[in-house]
Amino acid sequence: MATSKPQTQLQHQQQRMPPEINLRLSQDNTDFYSAPVFDCQKQRKSTSLLPSPTTEQASMLDIKPTPDKAQRVGRDVKRASTSAVFRSASRGRAGNFRADTDGDIFMDCDDYQPFKVNPSDIPPRPSSRNLTDMELRGLAMIKHLSSEGLSKSRNASPARSAPSSEDMKEVERTRRLFLNRIDELNTLNSHLQENLDESLMVQQSMEEEHVRTRGAYEELQRQHQELREKMAKRERDYDVMSKNYLDHVRLIRATDDDHSTIMERLSHLKIAIEHLIRKAQGTRSVNLNRAAAIDHLKKSGLLAGFPVSEDKLEPFHLNLFMESAVMSKLVSCFFSNPLCCIFDYNKGFQEIYDWMYRRNSKLAIRWRQQLCVMLTQDPESKTRQENLVKSTGNDITALISKVYANSNEATKSYDICNKAFDLSLAMTALESVIAPVSIPLGTPFDEETMGVSPKSNPDGKVALVIFPAFRDKEEAFNVWPKVWCC
Repeated sequence: MATSKPQTQLQHQQQRMPPEINLRLSQDNTDFYSAPVFDCQKQRKSTSLLPSPTTEQASMLDIKPTPDKAQRVGRDVKRASTSAVFRSASRGRAGNFRADTDGDIFMDCDDYQPFKVNPSDIPPRPSSRNLTDMELRGLAMIKHLSSEGLSKSRNASPARSAPSSEDMKEVERTRRLFLNRIDELNTLNSHLQENLDESLMVQQSMEEEHVRTRGAYEELQRQHQELREKMAKRERDYDVMSKNYLDHVRLIRATDDDHSTIMERLSHLKIAIEHLIRKAQGTRSVNLNRAAAIDHLKKSGLLAGFPVSEDKLEPFHLNLFMESAVMSKLVSCFFSNPLCCIFDYNKGFQEIYDWMYRRNSKLAIRWRQQLCVMLTQDPESKTRQENLVKSTGNDITALISKVYANSNEATKSYDICNKAFDLSLAMTALESVIAPVSIPLGTPFDEETMGVSPKSNPDGKVALVIFPAFRDKEEAFNVWPKVWCC
């Protein structure tokens, strides 16, 4: 009856208990409420409040080690059907326990569920007042062992003696070194601070200079834009003026030539005459008729005063004389009397022009230029021009054929005459007339104003003028003559 009464009370208590709740405890709570370790179940190590006592400590505390399953079976452990359910005050959890024949109580691990905890059964954290006698004895043992270890460690460590004078000196020396180093660092810091202040001032001045420069740059940009607009406007005005000028020039001038184009055309004329004589003479002057050449030169008076005697004349002398003869024909027919081929009253024109020029030079020049324009646009003047070019070309061709046998250069002769006529009209239609200028024979050679021909003596005097000079009255235009010196 005594056994059944507690069982009945336990059953009524279990009926009143709420269902078990599966809680997830923290690591500290899990260790606190962990189950004891049994080798038979191979559970995880327990981190209970007290460490596992050794055999010697267990004998001192009168604690029996837990027997394994085989020993408990060998000792005929009786498991009662009405085993009482005990609550562990120290562990704070419920479980099934059993007792052996000696009265020792063991936990049954077969039905143990470590994480199934009734919240109402969780006691507060243990303190010295709610610990069991066995736990209190364990705490006393731990304190005793800790005090013994502390006393041993104190006895083992020697007592520190008072510092010696050498140690004090070393400490003082170290302190002075630290103080000196601190002073050095303070000095360096002050120097760096001064440099920083100076750099900040320089930076501020540079920023001000940058602002000023930026303003000046923007002002220059504005002025530049204004100048570009003015330049664009002036370019447009210049284009209009240029067009008007060309229209005006076409009204008062026979051609559009200026000094540069006339100089280029004179150079082409000189080269054309040289090429004509060179081709007519053949290789090494094989076509040259010496007797005919000397006879023509005597009749034209070109040999008069020549420093080389007639019997000592070489082929290159005769070829230079022929170039001079062709150019003399062009000067007499075209360049000396530029309007004779298209104006019957050329002499009267010159007298009238000189009279007008003495009274009003601008009107005289304008009248001359307009007269040249009218003559170039007149059909009758065109016919006279063709006739004069043809007759002059025939004369030059006859002379070339007489001096150089087996030569027929009529086409080149006509081309040279056309170039000469166009040049004479263009030079007359300019504001300042360009005319040929003869160089006196016997003039010393001047390399700055004359052009020398092959086999000429640069230190001698002018013996033959092959191509005359061309100048205007103001000497704004000047073409060097081609001479041979001896």
